[in-house]
Amino acid sequence: MKTPLVFSMGPKGDEIARHVAQLLASPVHMCGTGREDAAVLVSKAYAARTPIIGVCAAGVLIRLIGTDIGEKVSEPPVVAVSADGKMAVPLLGSHRGANALARWIAEGFRGTAAITSFSDTLYDFALDDLPPGYVLANPQALRPVMAALLNGEKLCVSGSSGWLSLAGYPVDPQGSQKLIITEKIYAGPELVIHPQNLVVGLGFASSAAPEEVIALIEQALAAENLSPAAISALATLDGLASHPALLATAEHFSRPIRVFPKRMLVAEQKRLATPSVSVEDKTGLAGVCEAIALKAGAILVPKQKSSYATCAIGRADTPILPDQFGKPA
Repeated sequence: MKTPLVFSMGPKGDEIARHVAQLLASPVHMCGTGREDAAVLVSKAYAARTPIIGVCAAGVLIRLIGTDIGEKVSEPPVVAVSADGKMAVPLLGSHRGANALARWIAEGFRGTAAITSFSDTLYDFALDDLPPGYVLANPQALRPVMAALLNGEKLCVSGSSGWLSLAGYPVDPQGSQKLIITEKIYAGPELVIHPQNLVVGLGFASSAAPEEVIALIEQALAAENLSPAAISALATLDGLASHPALLATAEHFSRPIRVFPKRMLVAEQKRLATPSVSVEDKTGLAGVCEAIALKAGAILVPKQKSSYATCAIGRADTPILPDQFGKPA
């Protein structure tokens, strides 16, 4: 998330604004008569899709945004905070961070987050604000589904649905609202959620270029019609963590890098699908990328090779949280 704009509209809100800014490690702006111009700050922040937190009345903040309010899918989080810090009200972008910001601020001041979006009051989370490890693939398909749920209809889920039931969602095999939970690319009109249950294991030579590694991963994904959004992490040997090709590839896919020391991959060597004598001569391991893929659970895509790189894709039955897989780079 971008660093939020935090401001107060008068001296009575300055202290709370300073505390909010401190909570969020953000700069603070003091606005109002004879001080900074809130209208200019808010307009620029809104245009840049920067989260906006104003210590002021909700109506004041809405008027400051005014005609800038556009499509729901592109609006940034906007939160109004009372001058005593006891009330945080998400105004826009509820499921793009406003609800979370309001809760965070309210917790900091032992106050109340005035959450009004129905999915957050009925369920533990909204389908466009999923828990870690899940990604909504097609947000444009969400609105009719949520409207149907509000009218008492139920979800018919293809895939593991226990986590949805626990969150309070009505799940029924005969439900009228289709929801597909899959790591694969799905082109139908149904609502699709990708579990981030894939790990891309990588091995490469020092001369490997980013373009080569990226193309190899895309080839491996295409082999099983897998969505890049289902990738939890890219992983490799710890000695390769700073390789420029790996860093560029992680940036391309917007996924974290996780690493394993050689000793943690030894146990997987007997289960490799395609062990390599030449790799063993160089690294002491008969395979790196498949060994890492096995750490995820099972090999979904066995070793793919290019001139200077290898990759394999491992799959778990449930989402893999990156900070619980291997070690940070």
